[in-house]
Amino acid sequence: MKNNNRNNGAGNNNVSANNDASSNSGASRNNGAGNSSNNSNAVNSSKRIIIAIAGIIFITIITMCFFPVVYRTAERQKEQQKAEMMRESSDSVDNDTVQTLYQGSYVLYVEQMERSGQADAGGLFLNLPTDDEDYQYVKDTVTSTLDEWKSQFESDSWNIDYCVYKSSADCVKNTDQPLETCADGTVTEKIKQYYTDIVCLSFDKEGALEVTPLYDENISGSVLIKAFQNVDRENLLGQSLGGYVEAGQLQGPKDFKVIFGLPVSTSDTISLGDPYEGMTNYWVQVVLVYRASGGSILFLVSLAAVAGWMFLMTSRRIWNEDIPMQRPGKWYLMEVAVIAVCCMACMEENFYDIIRSYSYYSEGVDVLLGNNAWRAILQLGQMIVPLLFLYGIWYAALRVLRPVFSMGVREYIRQYSLIYQIFPWLKKLWNTFRYEVAHVDFSEKSTKTIWKIVLINFAVLSLCSMMWFFGIGALIVYSIFVFCFIKKYYDRIGRDYQALLRSVSRMADGDLDTEITEDLGIYEPMKVELSRVRDGFKKAVDEEVKSQRMKTDLITNVSHDLKTPLTAITTYVELLKKEDITEEERRSYIETLDKKSQRLKILIEDLFEVSKATSNNIVLHPMEVDVVNLLKQVAVEHTERFAAMGLVLRWDVPEEKVIVVLDNQKTFRIFENLFVNIQKYAMPQSRVYVQVQEYGMAPEEFVEITIKNMSATELNFDPEEITERFVRGDTSRGTEGSGLGLAIARSFTEAQGGKLTIEVDGDLFKVVIRLKCGTLQVEKEMEV
Repeated sequence: MKNNNRNNGAGNNNVSANNDASSNSGASRNNGAGNSSNNSNAVNSSKRIIIAIAGIIFITIITMCFFPVVYRTAERQKEQQKAEMMRESSDSVDNDTVQTLYQGSYVLYVEQMERSGQADAGGLFLNLPTDDEDYQYVKDTVTSTLDEWKSQFESDSWNIDYCVYKSSADCVKNTDQPLETCADGTVTEKIKQYYTDIVCLSFDKEGALEVTPLYDENISGSVLIKAFQNVDRENLLGQSLGGYVEAGQLQGPKDFKVIFGLPVSTSDTISLGDPYEGMTNYWVQVVLVYRASGGSILFLVSLAAVAGWMFLMTSRRIWNEDIPMQRPGKWYLMEVAVIAVCCMACMEENFYDIIRSYSYYSEGVDVLLGNNAWRAILQLGQMIVPLLFLYGIWYAALRVLRPVFSMGVREYIRQYSLIYQIFPWLKKLWNTFRYEVAHVDFSEKSTKTIWKIVLINFAVLSLCSMMWFFGIGALIVYSIFVFCFIKKYYDRIGRDYQALLRSVSRMADGDLDTEITEDLGIYEPMKVELSRVRDGFKKAVDEEVKSQRMKTDLITNVSHDLKTPLTAITTYVELLKKEDITEEERRSYIETLDKKSQRLKILIEDLFEVSKATSNNIVLHPMEVDVVNLLKQVAVEHTERFAAMGLVLRWDVPEEKVIVVLDNQKTFRIFENLFVNIQKYAMPQSRVYVQVQEYGMAPEEFVEITIKNMSATELNFDPEEITERFVRGDTSRGTEGSGLGLAIARSFTEAQGGKLTIEVDGDLFKVVIRLKCGTLQVEKEMEV
């Protein structure tokens, strides 16, 4: 049996070992499968990136294959438009250049005449008698105008070549080019390569202008002649004189000939004509030409091809796997993608610019065939790299926007939008800023808030100024927003002011109970102060009411307490006047008179003490007093009365002396009044607890004396008023007393720098006296 059990145990152990091994191997296979899955996903992701880049390169190459077609079509249209514009009116002529050359001819004529000895520049163009009254003014005006023309022409002469021609041997020019050879109308090929425009201006003996276009590659000669004739007809020199000259009184240069040439090197700066000069913007016309030549279709088709390729690369069906559509990393890229898509709509012109570089691409191919590989690669790269960058940005932007189809617009914004993520923060900042503006505390410096307003205004105006013409619309919207904000702020201030005014009016009418609960914005500090004023007024009114009531009680109580013994004295005096009384009755009456008179004396003395305490007219004699010993002395004097009532004293006092600098007599009176009060109102057959404790450390050390007893009657009075004069706990006045005992105790305690408080807990009556132990401080407080 033992062997069988051992065999069974061994078999069980083998089975469990096999199970553990199989489970471990399964877990290993699962971990291996998970790792291999992760590695597979990483490999597939890398493959997709490589395939995506290859697809973009392929689309770029296919697009470039259509560039020659678009480029040639656009160039043909440009040539056709050029020919048409050359057949049109002089709108294609640069009138500023024509006017500059016309004025230059006058300037050069004056210089020629000065070289020949005629220095009177203004008189050269006047056909007026010298004795005419306006001659000098007209002459000075013409001279000033010619000086201005000369200054303008000299600033432009570095862009203009000229030759003042008299003969082939006699000419003045500012260039090394043989412009004089063009005087007979012959223009050589060499000169044509150097100049874009050559024109000859000739003035006959009468000053009449003759224009001879010698060479112009952009406009026809008839158009150019018409342009110069229009300028000559405008009589530019006469315009400066206004109505001071009449027709025929001004004349042009005589027997003068000048040839102007505009070099090719300065054609971008100055030119007589351009096939697109009549257009508002030359580049706009180029865009229109390439758009009409199929460039826009090619641009849109290529973008659509990239978009289609992106959708293929992110299709789950094609790749047979779950392609993650979540946020790429932890970046919020929605705004960047939207901006990229919007910018792509503005990249059409850049696309046409790349097509225009097709001529360089052709040269690059020729150079490549000529074994100059590096130059060819550079020229080809200038075309391919911008296209790859363009399509790459487009692909990346669409890839970021792709999850919107799977998760919806709202969820996509929540996960991808940077503005959505920082919106709570911006809202918090805005609310904080609004609160600061709406709750300006004028008791503090507001420089920080003012700087915030100025900086925000500066930032908004700076953004509007960057929008050029559209900034006007932005400024209008901003101005409307500022108006609404200020209007709302102004209305808020008005409402807060009215609320504050209503509260003040209620206070003026005597309503001191209504509190201001609403937020008063910039008047919030005033609300706080107004609440303090209201509380102060209410407290003052309550104190006054209390004072009036206590005065009434004082008169009533004093009258009653004085009247009782006086009535008794009067009564017994009348009895003593009788002759038929016995000697025993006489002694009894005299004894009663003595008691009543003593009571009246004590009452008057108490009143006197209270009066002196109230007017701070108490004379104190400070000395070192053992508080514990003094308490026990007072208790000894009341032992019989306590025993008669069955009151038991329980002491909780230190064994050592507790020395405080006090007035011994006044302190004795304090303790005596407290014990007398216990005898009058304590519950018979109860306990009285006396406790003395020291608290704090020098110089803030003080002694606390606590006396507690159970009251025989219900304690239904205010503990704050029980220490006032003539206030008694027994309102029925069934016990002896004047109601001055606790008032005197409190006055003497406060006169010595201490504090006496009354606490009531049910029927438990508790008196707490705190006396400071600081000798110097107490002595100062005791000075009369």
